[in-house]
Amino acid sequence: MNQDTFIYTLPQWLIFASIFVTVYGWIEGKKNFRLIGSFILILLGIFAGWAIAKGYFSANHYLTPDEIISEELEEDVIQEMPFQAQLLPAYLSFIVSAVLSFPAIYFDWKDKKPNRLFYILAGLVALLGFFIIVGALKMM
Repeated sequence: MNQDTFIYTLPQWLIFASIFVTVYGWIEGKKNFRLIGSFILILLGIFAGWAIAKGYFSANHYLTPDEIISEELEEDVIQEMPFQAQLLPAYLSFIVSAVLSFPAIYFDWKDKKPNRLFYILAGLVALLGFFIIVGALKMM
């Protein structure tokens, strides 16, 4: 499995595992499953932060030093944006989803009502990242 495949496949599996486990926890009324779903999104956020920190989406891999220094981004440079660079917004959404999972866990742990709002927001933001990946795959 090459690096590009790993970078878009792992998040997709984690998103759907998280949503499946969370929904199952809601339907069956099992708090542990809802919490596991949020922890999966937190793991996805950690993976996304690691991938960004390792430089998978760094501009210096995709632009020449002259373009970076002069800040010249011609139209054809934007249209030829590499696949990995197109995934950066998805990875940022995974980090936001992980951040939204923390209040969901806290409120669920304390049996407070806002937990559902944060579960839904975290899931929707993660799904946004999924659809960004799907859009990038269609442009390949």
